[in-house]
Amino acid sequence: MKNLSCTLIIVLLGLVAFAQQDQNQADLEALYQAVQKMPSYKKLLKGKSNYQQLYQEVKKKLKDADERTAFMQLSRLLYFINDNHLGFYRTPDSALKTAYVTLPVNIDSLRKQLAQKDKNELEGIYYMGDYDFGLYTTDQQHYKLILLKNGILMGEIIKTPYGGYDGVQYGGRHVPYQLIKNVRLINGQLIGMPFVKSRAKRFSTLAKSAESFEYKDLNEDVGYLRLSSFSADNANVKKSEAFFKTINGRLASKYLIVDLRNNMGGAYKTSQKFIDLLKKYKGKIFILQNAQTVSNAEQVIIALKGQKNIVTLGEQTKGMITFGSNYGKTILLPSGRFTFYPTDMIGVDRDLAYESKGVDPDVPLNPYQGDWIEQALDYIKKTP
Repeated sequence: MKNLSCTLIIVLLGLVAFAQQDQNQADLEALYQAVQKMPSYKKLLKGKSNYQQLYQEVKKKLKDADERTAFMQLSRLLYFINDNHLGFYRTPDSALKTAYVTLPVNIDSLRKQLAQKDKNELEGIYYMGDYDFGLYTTDQQHYKLILLKNGILMGEIIKTPYGGYDGVQYGGRHVPYQLIKNVRLINGQLIGMPFVKSRAKRFSTLAKSAESFEYKDLNEDVGYLRLSSFSADNANVKKSEAFFKTINGRLASKYLIVDLRNNMGGAYKTSQKFIDLLKKYKGKIFILQNAQTVSNAEQVIIALKGQKNIVTLGEQTKGMITFGSNYGKTILLPSGRFTFYPTDMIGVDRDLAYESKGVDPDVPLNPYQGDWIEQALDYIKKTP
């Protein structure tokens, strides 16, 4: 009887392993096919043998992979694509519990080592709330982010073939891991992940407002125009049109600050009228931008940047600009474990040059030395 029980256990374990392998391969095929339909793949990777080789390599490594390893391997198909509107994550499930991994590292030694890193290096000590984290690497291609309290792995960052970095973040509620495209260190912020290198107050972030659009006179020479969303949903389009009517033909100050900080983008359906208005503006324009200036907001800056009367101030933008999604559709992979958010828009070469790099400001502002509107006013005072 005992031998029979052992035999049954072995058979069941074998069936589980085969089921795991089958669903891994099914997910791979579905993701691979979906990727090949995207305009970004066709523009950047179609016909390139190294992507086919990657597919074959991932296929082999998925053979006996558990769920977490399968997610990491499948994500490799997306690291190769310089398209930062893509999304890939564990399908939300309220019953899921994150299985944390603790790495065998000497935390005290690592902390001392990372404390010596330059503020502009990707490696270093980061903070989120009351916790501190260590980001370190052994080969400059693959970084690990751990909680310095106990060595729990909180994320991984991988260098992409086009010189950027993508990440996988662990520990989200109901979503224990997700792909983060285009992780970058900008002025001490690990963009894409909620970690910073300093707990000091930051002035680069625009305070939240109930309304997306605002105009006011700061003084007799300087006007202030805040454009916080170019979302193309019907409600925001109507708000933008109503607001536009209040300022069209009435902007007459010598100088104009246009605040695009924290504008997460949208579509030209909302933004084009503001581009046209600013191109006709006779005074001098100063655009405020930060690392949370994203997508269509970045496109607006690119469209305006070349004009002689325009100066951009702040920090690099997000670098999540071209391709994008018209419909926001997602694809549930066959196993039901993973969700893929593909893009369907055709990329523009002008914008692709800034993808994963962001748009540099003409004049950098310090995120820790006071309100950025005040910094802009101080700069304007020095403008002839």
